[in-house]
Amino acid sequence: MIRDKKRYIMIEASSELNMGKEELDRALKQAVLSLVGQLGYYDISPKLISLADSRHFVVRCKLRGYERMLLASALIKRIGATETGLYTLKSSGTIKALMKGKASEDLSDD
Repeated sequence: MIRDKKRYIMIEASSELNMGKEELDRALKQAVLSLVGQLGYYDISPKLISLADSRHFVVRCKLRGYERMLLASALIKRIGATETGLYTLKSSGTIKALMKGKASEDLSDD
């Protein structure tokens, strides 16, 4: 069986998301499911990988559902009880490359 290729997306929320990783993962999956349906959800298979702070997090999805994940994240206006907009900052095929860029951006801001 062939494994699906993955894509990692760093997303920024426009407002503070005061929730834990499990709660955010559940809310994100529910929002994607309601936007694209069950078949689209299977093609995307979103999973919250890490929560950097209350506004930045990394989501993993399948490569074949990558464009739909970008579309779904752009259309999400509410996660849980919090109204927010989601913006894609960067995407990569590996977490290492995604975080490498984030670390260099953090150092250049000082």
